[in-house]
Amino acid sequence: MKKKQLVPVMLTSVVIGSAILSGCGSSNSATAKPASRAVPVATAVVKEGTIGAHAVFTGQISPSLQTKVVSKVSGKVVKVFVNAGDTVKAGQPLVQVDTTDLENQLRQQQAQLQQQQAQVQAIQAQVQTSEAQLEKAKTDAQNNYNQLLAPLEQAKIALDDAQNTYNRKQNLYQQGAIPKADLDAAQTALETAKSKYDAAQQQVNAASPGGDPLNVDSVKIAQDQVAQSQAQVAAAQAQLGQIQANIDATESQIAQATVTSPVDGVVVSKDVEVGGYAGGQGSVATIAQIDPVQVNLNIPENMIDKVKEGLHVKVAVNALGNQTWDAVISRINPVEDTNSKSYQAIVEIKNPDRKLKPGMVAQVTVEGLTPRKALVIPANALVQTPDGPKVFTVENNVAHQHLLKLGAIESDQVEVLEGLKAGDVLVTEGQELLGEGASVNVTNKSGSQSKDSSAQASGDSSHKHGGTQSQGNGQKKDAAQASGDQQ
Repeated sequence: MKKKQLVPVMLTSVVIGSAILSGCGSSNSATAKPASRAVPVATAVVKEGTIGAHAVFTGQISPSLQTKVVSKVSGKVVKVFVNAGDTVKAGQPLVQVDTTDLENQLRQQQAQLQQQQAQVQAIQAQVQTSEAQLEKAKTDAQNNYNQLLAPLEQAKIALDDAQNTYNRKQNLYQQGAIPKADLDAAQTALETAKSKYDAAQQQVNAASPGGDPLNVDSVKIAQDQVAQSQAQVAAAQAQLGQIQANIDATESQIAQATVTSPVDGVVVSKDVEVGGYAGGQGSVATIAQIDPVQVNLNIPENMIDKVKEGLHVKVAVNALGNQTWDAVISRINPVEDTNSKSYQAIVEIKNPDRKLKPGMVAQVTVEGLTPRKALVIPANALVQTPDGPKVFTVENNVAHQHLLKLGAIESDQVEVLEGLKAGDVLVTEGQELLGEGASVNVTNKSGSQSKDSSAQASGDSSHKHGGTQSQGNGQKKDAAQASGDQQ
């Protein structure tokens, strides 16, 4: 059995957005006057067949990413490094913006930084001096306190001796062993010793408020001076940090003045010239990432349950001959387009040799689907018109034209959704010479499509994708073109 080949089809050959009503003598179609001589034609009877073992979608190749590169720095363009069509790597310079003002600003900021660094160092020296003064104040306070402890101890010993003397003489006086003058002298000595002790204790207490010899005014003053100096250092360092931040920002702007490509790709357009202005909302170049590339497809709602994310497909491009590419459906929009009653799918194709170029028309074939019954006709019966695909039927040797709404196109047959019915006698050869109402001479009135349809269905079941590249049959091209123009 002769292997049948897939017909590259437009996406809308699977999804038809609006119905095209069939009719005879449409005002939008050219009406030919009956010929003086009947046109010989071949016909086939329209019957139900099978279709859908695989689906072919047509879409345009586009970059996987296209971005307009905008300069973050405003200014005059002094250099342009690329032209449209150039291949670029991520980080490669595209244009250079003038940095004269920024470099002057940077020099001023660097001078401010040096001045502030000197000021910070001077204040840090003051902190060191204050800290040394604090340590000296602490040492002096401790030494003073220690020096007062010895007199206090001596006064305590003297007080204890005077108390003991007084106690002894009081006993003697009570016994009548000494005169009262001796007792009075001992009492005076005791009171004197107690006064000296109290004075020494007061000096010790004054040297250690709250029992802490470092809790004195001289130490507190030195501590306050240290804290003040440290606060000045912190403020100066904050200013230093702000100046450094300004320098970093200016250096960043200078670096960003060399505008680079964000991705590996191709320069689609060079949007500025030397002497032009960069910045604001205007782009300096447009970069397209073409490895990988992608094809956007519209999947009809009656097939969305069969076409899933991650599904492997075959991609062919007529302009590149018989080569095919393995690809995968990377994303499917879960929200239906209410106008076309379809779901957008994205096919991602690796393109390391960059043979696939944006703008090329690609045929994407999904195989392994379950065939379904449908009203099908030979693809070679279609005639392309500005209003869409049409066919001719014959009744009483008179041709009548019908605009069609098509479904799937597969191999040599197309699915008819609207415009024909089973049993219609369809012109399969000679239709290019016909107009509405033309007289015809049917050369095969007994012709039937049922045998052809069965053969097509069998051929499709064993179809291999490599056949999708064949464009030898002009009738297949017409079918794809006719379906595509229904958009």
